[in-house]
Amino acid sequence: MTDSPIIRQFTTAVIDVNDLEKEAAFWGRMIGEGPGPVKSNGGWLTVGAFPNGVQLVLQKVAEPKETKARIHIDYLVDDVDTAISEIVELGGRQISEPRPGGGVTMAYPEGNEFCIGSFTRTKDGDRLPQ
Repeated sequence: MTDSPIIRQFTTAVIDVNDLEKEAAFWGRMIGEGPGPVKSNGGWLTVGAFPNGVQLVLQKVAEPKETKARIHIDYLVDDVDTAISEIVELGGRQISEPRPGGGVTMAYPEGNEFCIGSFTRTKDGDRLPQ
């Protein structure tokens, strides 16, 4: 066994959704991209790329979200209060009050959770100002 990583790069985040068009409009505005064409008989579409190059794909599923997801994505924003307002305006909702330091749990229109904040952290958990 070598010390080289098995995973070389994080390339794509896939979110399961029920309403592909509604979620594409929401996420397109969130990342500032015009969603691409629907593929595979309405099965999925690529919304676009985050500034770091990771692609965001929405995949249509039949079953609704019923429980808390075991994984979520954190997003860096310039201003938490402004981002909360804009996300709610797009059909998302605020799940938590701001935590110490400014992180907030939000949900996209179909209910999956994600977090926003105006900072990132090091491997040791120290905050990196943006």
